[in-house]
Amino acid sequence: MLFTRDLIYCLMAVPNWIGHNLHNTYGILKVFYIMWLRPLRGGLISSEHPYVTGKSPVDGELIWEKNIVYSSKRKREFSESDSLIVKRVMKFLSRMVENSSATINHPNGKKNRMPPAVNYIHGTVHYNGVSLIFDDFKDALEHFTDRRFYFDFLKMVMIEKREPTIIFRDRDYDPDEFAIFSCFMKTRFPFFGNPNGNKKRLHWGTPSPQPAFNLIIGWWITPTLRLRFKDKHDDILRSPVAKQKYLLRDDYGVLGRRKYLFPELLWSRFTYFRIRLRGDRGGMYFTDKRKIDNGFLYDPTNLITLKERLVEKFFGVSQ
Repeated sequence: MLFTRDLIYCLMAVPNWIGHNLHNTYGILKVFYIMWLRPLRGGLISSEHPYVTGKSPVDGELIWEKNIVYSSKRKREFSESDSLIVKRVMKFLSRMVENSSATINHPNGKKNRMPPAVNYIHGTVHYNGVSLIFDDFKDALEHFTDRRFYFDFLKMVMIEKREPTIIFRDRDYDPDEFAIFSCFMKTRFPFFGNPNGNKKRLHWGTPSPQPAFNLIIGWWITPTLRLRFKDKHDDILRSPVAKQKYLLRDDYGVLGRRKYLFPELLWSRFTYFRIRLRGDRGGMYFTDKRKIDNGFLYDPTNLITLKERLVEKFFGVSQ
């Protein structure tokens, strides 16, 4: 039975990888659109916007804890509550949005390592998205290889149209295992995802105060595009998720496997090799790591154009 299950999983790796690459290409084109073709300028929202504060305009309370859709049972002791851990991650994302928000001193937002378009995406993720929290990667692996949990989770994110952030309680993790877990998720689902954490940068991931994996479904696109239109700003804010609609249960009993298989190990090695070939550009895709390392900041009043980006791409980076 276990052999059959693992064999089916391995056979599904190729179509999921194809789906992952097609889906990722679509997402990349959307990011290119709001960065270079029709750039989202800074200052489209104020510093009091829910994307910055995390507070619901209905009751003034933080929305993050209300959007925790699943917390696994703790198998060991952790000094912090799940609520505090989730708030730490979401506050970090909201501060990224704050850099591109309008204030008295910076009506167009501040100069930043990331362009306004990328910062706004994090607003959609932290405010409208949902959170799931696990002890560690093996804990999450057990859940996502369980057929019941897999379909309950997939049903929830596809019906609700929310980006899921998978957060881990253990901050003292093995980066190499995190990289493999990331590739497991991209083998299990036909979507792109980033392993973000408080240790060294992994694959295409970014820094985070807590290890967290963002499975990027694509629900960020419409709300982010609507930021361009002032009269649609209210439409982008989602109410807290109605958890009782779904079957993310308190206890799934006996779960799936606790070991990694050949497809995710292969994908992880391939990704490391691909990023190594990029040299000093590293694992940063939408911004040039060489420029960022030299102190470059995006100016929200003078955003890079497609022509300038193409000149950089084909004729080198100006220092």
